[in-house]
Amino acid sequence: MYRTHGTILYLEDVTVSFDGFRALNKLTLSIDVGELRCVIGPNDAGKTTMMDVITGKTRPDGGKVFLGQTFDLTRMSEPVIARTGIGRKFQKPTLFENHPVWENLELAMKTDKSWFASLRARLDKESQ
Repeated sequence: MYRTHGTILYLEDVTVSFDGFRALNKLTLSIDVGELRCVIGPNDAGKTTMMDVITGKTRPDGGKVFLGQTFDLTRMSEPVIARTGIGRKFQKPTLFENHPVWENLELAMKTDKSWFASLRARLDKESQ
């Protein structure tokens, strides 16, 4: 069943527990079009757990998580969520130090990363 929320990302009453420890306790958050949110807090405040719920790595014990107006993320697998466009960057940066910044950014772009496509990849005139 899909609902309409009018937001890009919507979490309502999300709860996650690990062996009796409640990492998230009825977390509610919404992000609207054009809005930027920064999630800050001390260690063990639930920031990583929230991201794990959004990306499908961790299933909540309760609550709702929607992408856009129709995608119920709690009913989707982690790979399917990734294919909808939700990605994640971990805290430790991975850079190719012998490459310039623009090449590192190009490598990070969302593109076909199969071995065959990578061998055939070429910059168009606009990107050079």
